[in-house]
Amino acid sequence: MKWNWKNWNSGGKVIFVAACLATASMLMDWVDVGFVSQSGLSQGAFLFLGLWVYPVVMLFKNKSIHRVLGVVCSSASIVFTLIYISSKSIQIFNHTVNAAATGAYLFLFASIGLIVGIIKYSAVIPVENNAEP
Repeated sequence: MKWNWKNWNSGGKVIFVAACLATASMLMDWVDVGFVSQSGLSQGAFLFLGLWVYPVVMLFKNKSIHRVLGVVCSSASIVFTLIYISSKSIQIFNHTVNAAATGAYLFLFASIGLIVGIIKYSAVIPVENNAEP
């Protein structure tokens, strides 16, 4: 697999940047309650990246992404992230506090970017030079 930033259209670039942000979010705090915090890796959120494999591999192979499958993958990523964020609500002194931290929200933002990228993406078909010498 290889990639060529110059040949990707805006959708491909959005997918790539979103994938970089999603991967970086795994190293950030996904849970923070002030005195204790945990990264996405320790929370098992890296499993969410499995939903990103198909669109990213197709991008690197410069092949068309089946839009329905791509949108299903990215929508599932958004839904699972929202479920994760909402599950991190805790009661402190009769107040509900959401303990989800920056990494989870960055991953959610990146997942939304993935949908946008998939919708805008189209593979670049290389033009072969068939001229005879």
